[in-house]
Amino acid sequence: MKKFLVFMGCLSAWLAVAGCSGGRDASDKVYAQFLGDLNTLIARNEDFLGYVRTSSDKAELQEKFLELRLHYKKTEAFAEYFFPTTVRLVNGAPLDEVEDEENAVFEPGGLQVIEELIYTDEPLDRDELVRHVRKLQVNSKRMKMLWTDIRITDSHVLDAIRLEMFRLISLGISGFDTPASGNAIAESKVVLLAAKDYLGFYQNTLPEVDQLHERIENAVKFLDKNKDFNSFDRAGFITEHINPFCEALHENQVLASIPFSKDRKLLRSDAATLFEKNAFDPEAMVSVSRFSATADRVALGRKLFFDARISGNGKTNCGSCHNPALAYTDGLKTSNGAADNPILRNAPTVMYAALQQNMFYDLRSPSLEDQAADVIHNTDEMRGSLKEFSRVLTADKEYSALFTKAYPELDSIRPVFVQNALATFVRSLSPFNSPFDRYMRGEKKALTDSQVAGFNVFMGKAKCGTCHFVPLFNGTVPPDYQRTESEVLGVTSNADFVHPVMDTDKGRGKYNRFPQWQHAFKTSTLRNIGKTAPYMHNGAYTTLQQVMEFYNEGGGAGLKINVPNQTLAADKLNLTPEEIAQVIDFLESLTDQPQLP
Repeated sequence: MKKFLVFMGCLSAWLAVAGCSGGRDASDKVYAQFLGDLNTLIARNEDFLGYVRTSSDKAELQEKFLELRLHYKKTEAFAEYFFPTTVRLVNGAPLDEVEDEENAVFEPGGLQVIEELIYTDEPLDRDELVRHVRKLQVNSKRMKMLWTDIRITDSHVLDAIRLEMFRLISLGISGFDTPASGNAIAESKVVLLAAKDYLGFYQNTLPEVDQLHERIENAVKFLDKNKDFNSFDRAGFITEHINPFCEALHENQVLASIPFSKDRKLLRSDAATLFEKNAFDPEAMVSVSRFSATADRVALGRKLFFDARISGNGKTNCGSCHNPALAYTDGLKTSNGAADNPILRNAPTVMYAALQQNMFYDLRSPSLEDQAADVIHNTDEMRGSLKEFSRVLTADKEYSALFTKAYPELDSIRPVFVQNALATFVRSLSPFNSPFDRYMRGEKKALTDSQVAGFNVFMGKAKCGTCHFVPLFNGTVPPDYQRTESEVLGVTSNADFVHPVMDTDKGRGKYNRFPQWQHAFKTSTLRNIGKTAPYMHNGAYTTLQQVMEFYNEGGGAGLKINVPNQTLAADKLNLTPEEIAQVIDFLESLTDQPQLP
């Protein structure tokens, strides 16, 4: 029911803006083209079903499967844009989907599940394979059925293409949805050529559509010359081809007076690229407009952040565990609480914390405001009271003046205003001014050759980018940024990988009995990771070298620990010492320049 309501809400929004563009010719042609592409996908899936039922030749099945995936990639831009719920059953991750609000677990389905069944050393499970191919057909036909009720505009078309380019560079070229086949480069080419086909209908609408076509053709030529997944130059592909294309697409939309979407999401609807300084809007997470950020609220929140009266012992403040000099961490294995006893978990950075859908390692808090209350009241952490702290602040003339300035409508200092001020300050801590950011904005000398090589390994052979999604480098899934993922890694209790012992922290499983969530933890941002040691939720690893060694071994399962629900692939990455050093060098490039107070 929840998924249906989400879909209907999105559908209503799209229908509400239908007709906002002047001419309908181009969007009508796009509509017909996509319908044709869907019909082809459905037909090819029917053919594939026939092969699955009759052939036991894995090589043949793999060949036909790759052809089917290429047909899907032609539809991906609009399928993802208009049918996000259904697409998760067409090309979603091959992991159970847990809906805690519904107390239910939904089986994964679609191309990635089928890929796992075909690319295996085990004997083919024909019945299971047939079942999933038939489910894929049902959901492909469902997209066609839903398409009949949708009316699209030029704004929708250009927005879908823009987001598909963002999906390409954040998920596509990392191999996110092709982990077994490794066919990401070939699929990227199809994505680009499909965009070119759809933009061809805008010959009389977009003033420089020929330039857009030329940029796509050059990007395709780049792919043709760089077909090997591991050695593919992702940095060059993004900076020399996709970013310039996206900037040109944005400029054409402005020149053609085609309005940008009005959706309020983490990723701004008018962001030309994923890497421009203000591409993300932390305020999109503020559900009540009267609590939006102002300079006065940020300043108030900063002052509250370092006020020890907020804690039960009058000595601990937020900055005790989140020191600005350490990118708002504390450098400890696990933090000290108000009782001077180590708590269970390592203090994560609060920088970029606003750019995720849930807070804490176990994702238990839905907002920064809720997180602030949780930490303040937690008996292992601050042992404080927002109600009591509000009374203290009310008696403080300086604070009374600051609150009145920040919240003119304020009649009294209440906990909700303290929570919002703290959250507003944290939402201001997303500077995006690291050497990596400057490089992606065109400053080629911002990164060393080693760091560029490290980025390419990070996004390719090391598979880091399949969980730490560029450019946030956390688990908030692009390009819609509507959910933040957790992973089961099998983290050990220390860095002894010869005699590994599983850490006992249940993570999300502490609050929920779903077996899929036992030892599951939020995928935290890697931004400023050079300043936030030690690492992992338990602070088990003191260096990035140890972190890389852990991943290189395939996590806990790769170290032969029994982790039946591990989501990280247990296969060894086989990274060389040079490649590990390059990745670490790249990670250092994610350190932001100091901000002025």
